[in-house]
Order: sequence, then C-alpha cells, then structure tokens
Amino acid sequence: MPIIENAITPSDQARELIAIEVDRHSLQKCRWRRAAEDGTDFAFSLREPLGDGDFVYETATKRYQVCQLPEPVLTIPLPKDAAETTRLGWAIGNLHQPVDVREDLLLVGDDPTVRRLLTEMAFPFETSVEIFNPPAHSAMNHHTHDPGLDYDHQHFFFGHSPASPF
Repeated sequence: MPIIENAITPSDQARELIAIEVDRHSLQKCRWRRAAEDGTDFAFSLREPLGDGDFVYETATKRYQVCQLPEPVLTIPLPKDAAETTRLGWAIGNLHQPVDVREDLLLVGDDPTVRRLLTEMAFPFETSVEIFNPPAHSAMNHHTHDPGLDYDHQHFFFGHSPASPF
C-alpha cells in the first residue's frame, strides 16, 4: 500500500486518471486511508491536509487524484444591503457553522437549525449538493494575548472560580 506524504505534480497527463473519492472531513485530516476507484489502497500521512483535485501518486500507466465528494448544502444569496449581510453573517456565525464564502453567496452545511434560523429571519435559501470547502477550523483566528502580559480571564467565569462550574 502506498503511503502518501504530500501532493505531487504528475509527470504525464496522458496517463489514465484514477479518482480517490474522499469526504470533506477526511480531507481536513492528515492521517487517513482510502481505496481508489480501481481498488488500490492508500494510506495518507501528511504534514498538511490535501485539497480537492490534488494529485498524490502515479505509476507507469496511471495517475491518482483526490476528488472531494459533494454534500448537501444550503445556498444563501448574499443580501445587497450591507446591514442585512451583517445580520446574516452574525446569525450563522453565532451558530458556529463553517461557511464557504463565494462571490455572491454563502454555502453552509444543510442543517435543520440553520434552515429554521434562515426561515425565521426571512433569508432566502436553496438546497443543493455541491463541493463544500469552508476553511479548516485550524485556519481560523484564535483568542490570544501578547506574550508576557498577565491577563485575567475572570470575565469568562462571571466572578466565579474557573474550577467552579457555578
């Protein structure tokens, strides 16, 4: 079984193209296994995640390409009004949902909570099945402080000890 450590640039476009179909969640990981459509088994031990369309292996006659599987999503057109766009972003962000931002629309995983929210807030949406490619969680900004500064996080615990749940 080939062990894949990174994407490659195929040397010959004339070689038969073999797909390795993979879901979005696996693509965001660095260690996983999958069989290609011709039955060849692959182990992935990566330094960084692969993306849809990456080539990962080739033989004398074949080249293997990672192909992300489409999934059910909600397609939400971006409002023309900046205040409404802000309201939409706040609402979806408040649910901590990953979002794939396109030029004039958002894609969000098809989730009943998001559907209900969009309906209650009167934002139009459609359902579809597409490649959903939100940024990986680890690519997001995190809450940090400058090194060396002593920062009290008591405001997160409403005056209670961090050891106490109340």
